[in-house]
Amino acid sequence: MAQKKKSATARSTQAADRDKAKPKAKSGKARRKNNLLKLCSEMNRLVIDAVDKEVVKRFKTLIDTSADEITKASLDAILKNPGDVEVGSFHESIQPYLKHYIFMAKRNSK
Repeated sequence: MAQKKKSATARSTQAADRDKAKPKAKSGKARRKNNLLKLCSEMNRLVIDAVDKEVVKRFKTLIDTSADEITKASLDAILKNPGDVEVGSFHESIQPYLKHYIFMAKRNSK
């Protein structure tokens, strides 16, 4: 028994229906954590071993559960000049991850 193939328009209509059915994420939460998520993705780019991967995983969990945030200016300073960052000026919960990012950036530059 041969099955009929669906036309391209029928497939695109079904895809559109599936997208409508998906609940949309609230934009406020994503925007509030945006700077830390950018730092997390930069850290993920520098991952070399399992320890780095675990640190990034825990940092992502912290971002999802915590209300801590950094400013855009602080993020730019961290990403452009990681060696010049004063880690003590950030919240205690973020400091170990910033230290690990600085370590990863220095290791990557060698």
